[in-house]
Amino acid sequence: MKAAINTVYGAPEVVVVGEAPNPEAGEGEVLIRVHATTVNRTDCGMRTPYPLFARAFIGLFKPKLHILGLDFAGVVEAVGAGVTAFKPGDKVFGLSPNVYGAHAEYICVPANSSITHMPNGVDFAEAAPLEGAWYADMSLQAFNIGPGHKILIYGTSGAIGTAALQLAKAYGASVTAVTSSAHLALAEQLGADRVVDYEQEDFTALDEAYDFALDAVGKQSYFRFRKVLKPKGIFASTDLGSWGEVMWLALWSKITGNRRVIFPMPKASKALIETMKARIEAGQYRAVIDRRYRLDDIVEAYRYVETGQKVGNVIIDVAP
Repeated sequence: MKAAINTVYGAPEVVVVGEAPNPEAGEGEVLIRVHATTVNRTDCGMRTPYPLFARAFIGLFKPKLHILGLDFAGVVEAVGAGVTAFKPGDKVFGLSPNVYGAHAEYICVPANSSITHMPNGVDFAEAAPLEGAWYADMSLQAFNIGPGHKILIYGTSGAIGTAALQLAKAYGASVTAVTSSAHLALAEQLGADRVVDYEQEDFTALDEAYDFALDAVGKQSYFRFRKVLKPKGIFASTDLGSWGEVMWLALWSKITGNRRVIFPMPKASKALIETMKARIEAGQYRAVIDRRYRLDDIVEAYRYVETGQKVGNVIIDVAP
């Protein structure tokens, strides 16, 4: 099969499109013909790697996983013994956080993992982007967000930010979106109750106090957000923060029990995918798509994602 393969760490150019062995569905597994996947921040971090201590888990001197790709949408090609929930020809979508592998024509995943039938009314490219929604929903659930809550989301134009905005609204919260001038209209279209242009206004001087604040970009300092949080308000980030402090502050918060800072660790599940399917079918979430590339052009996709300028998701069309 054709696949995007990287056997060493490095810049986008270390990824080479070539041939790899076709996977086969073993007992309890599903073989999927991938139609669409994404290149996202997680893939870039696995390839670089970032942060450096990730090498302890993904390969000290060279990557353990040679085919990246975290999320996928496609068609079931074959099923292994004991699989009854899926059959050949089924359209499915999901996440593969344990083995990745979606940057290829075929991927094999356990039938009881983070996979389900595709939502009605969307195509493969619209169903595939799940990485941003995964991180967003993980943070919102860690907040235990619900009706009546007020949340400030910094960076609502990327994959995580566009998902967090929509999902926070689905949970019933009031959302203030902090974004750049170019993306104010998008935040409004996605349902933000208030939109703040960080190029024109200091969000730390807002006249509101929030139950939660989420840095969907992961590059700001917690101490900036503290100014707009309620006395018991909670902050979460999708990365380590401007000085790498978020993880240590989260650890200290856990030790002291104050929960002022949390750093949710990603954990995918079938329940998450089923929830996302329901959100999509209910019109509560739609993936924002910026650009689409062929698998042969995946290096260009990586280069674009690493500019930090993408809006929503970058799709890789694997099947013609």
